[in-house]
Amino acid sequence: MSAMVEGTSAGPPALRRGLLATPEVVSQGRLIVEAQALKWGLPQSTVEDAILIASELLTNAVRATRHQPISLRLALVPGGLRIEVWDTSPDKPEASTPDLTMPTRSVPEDTPDPGGWGLGIIATLTKEHGWRPEHGGKSVWAVLGGVTVSPDGKGDEQPSR
Repeated sequence: MSAMVEGTSAGPPALRRGLLATPEVVSQGRLIVEAQALKWGLPQSTVEDAILIASELLTNAVRATRHQPISLRLALVPGGLRIEVWDTSPDKPEASTPDLTMPTRSVPEDTPDPGGWGLGIIATLTKEHGWRPEHGGKSVWAVLGGVTVSPDGKGDEQPSR
């Protein structure tokens, strides 16, 4: 696992962390996002949303590229916090519809969750999101709004109107 903290005059404060796509990386990613967002002084509500978004992006990367390299990047950008996950799969992320039907028979406890909520959650919480092909795989990103970057590189909540 490698970490690189960026923040030069050429760009916004950012953190990039190289990881391996295993189920455990999702909880690690949540801790990384929480620690960095708090270090940047982001409001608690933004921190909580960022943790959820990173969790969804990392889960999708693990499902698409189990045991392959992935990376998590956080950056304070004008008007928001950008959360980005790169993985080795070139496939476009597709939103699915969660199955909300009640099972007609007992379902074993170890039955995998069929998923389907992630991209919908991201679309609801963010001001913009998307993906792009990159380095033989793809980067999926989302920007949480309501944050400004002060000259000291810290994030501040934008006043409500």
